[in-house]
Amino acid sequence: MAPINKLPEDVEKRREILSTALEIFVQDGYFTAKGASIAKATQMSEDKLFSYFETKEDLLHTIVAEAVHILFDGLDPNDDGHLQEVELLFFINDYFDSIEKNLKFFKLFYALRLQPGVLPLYQQELDEIVSMKFDVLNEYFSQSGAADPEMETEFLISMLDGIAMNFVLEPEGYPIDAMQKKVLNMYITKAEYEE
Repeated sequence: MAPINKLPEDVEKRREILSTALEIFVQDGYFTAKGASIAKATQMSEDKLFSYFETKEDLLHTIVAEAVHILFDGLDPNDDGHLQEVELLFFINDYFDSIEKNLKFFKLFYALRLQPGVLPLYQQELDEIVSMKFDVLNEYFSQSGAADPEMETEFLISMLDGIAMNFVLEPEGYPIDAMQKKVLNMYITKAEYEE
């Protein structure tokens, strides 16, 4: 569902609403959270809230789309549908940087994602969004000679997601920089990138 109001002056208000909704979804539980609570926390009427987002489900889908945007926009930055090794390495770096820069968002997002019954509400939409990104990775791994390109893609994304979840759960003392370097070294194949 697309937002009703996309005027530039509303960008900050939309961000505030999304941030507040995410906090309330985590605090109260997605299924028990009410639009009235979100409206009150953002100091607006429910009618005004729903002039920005049609429904509570629209808020959820927008939050998920934001997470995908933050994590996957670094993949294939020139949008040509073909990944070069340097672009893969850029994506890995960008993924780690995005988690670190958006730590609060991802703490809340993972907490929401793990609530019983929430994932099925957006799983199909999520699969559709990331399938295009996965296709680019599958093609890259196929061209790189991987025996099972789809498994290689699944492995990379699962590894990144697992590292991100561990970092989000306990950022203090987590060796995020060492993990980033280790993952990069796994995918560096050309000598000019090596230290």
